Formats: sequence, structure tokens, C-alpha cells
Amino acid sequence: MAEDTFPPLDITQTWRRMNDGLVTLVDYIPEDQLDWSPKPELYNFRGILIHIAMARHNSLANVIQDGEQTPDLLREGQTREGAKGQLRLSWERLERFLSNPEKLSTEYTESIEGDEWRHTGHWVAYHLLEHDIHHRADIFHYLALLGIEHPEIGTP
Repeated sequence: MAEDTFPPLDITQTWRRMNDGLVTLVDYIPEDQLDWSPKPELYNFRGILIHIAMARHNSLANVIQDGEQTPDLLREGQTREGAKGQLRLSWERLERFLSNPEKLSTEYTESIEGDEWRHTGHWVAYHLLEHDIHHRADIFHYLALLGIEHPEIGTP
């Protein structure tokens, strides 16, 4: 346990609304454009959506070690409805973590390419929120490049 104990994150409700908005944006991606990206080396829409859900699941499974099953995202997230379902499912798992003060205050060790990193649960949450916002912006930009209008999706 880390020396400091922090309260539950008060951003959870805002983050939930952001996730709901992200799910809503999926409906604005034309079915025939799910594999589109502005450049071949960038994620396409489908890749972004799967990547967001996968990052959430992988962090909770591998860093936090929450003991929950991770779905087969690569199989289950391929369709528009599948991607929306995976965003919702990964959010529900993330929300359970965000609502647990003990898990947020715990210090975790992560090994990346032979280097060990120590993070509190709060840092993991911050990283995942930043990751969601970053890729949400990608989706907004991709839609704009395609000239696709979408409703205003609130910013946290």
C-alpha cells in the first residue's frame, strides 16, 4: 500500500459521460469507413476503438491484476455494435476499479521492456483517462477529415 490513501476519483461520473459520448460517436462512423485512416501508418477507426478497450482491459489485468476475465476484443470488437459493446464492457470494468479507494491507493509494479515502473492506482487511472481523451480526439479529427457532421459531445 502506498503511504498516502486517496479518496475515490471524483471524475468517474464525468468519465462515464465521456465514454457514453464515445459510444455515441461510433454511430457516426460510416460502416464502409471503419477501416479508414488518413495515413496507412495510423490506426483506422476500428483499430482506435479496439485499442481504447484493450488498453483499459490490459491495464486492469496486467498492472492492477484485478482477476477479471478479458474478452477476446480482436474477435468481439470488429463490428460497429461489437466495438460499442467492448467500450461499454471495458468501461464497466474500469468503473469498478475507479470506485475502489484501496485499489487506487495501492502501488503497482509494471515491467516494460525489462524496466520496472511503480505507479499508484491513481496514476494508472490518470494514464487511462489521458489515453481515452487522446484517441477520442483522433476520432473527432478523422470524422472532420471525412466531412462527417456529428453532435457536440461534451468535453470533460
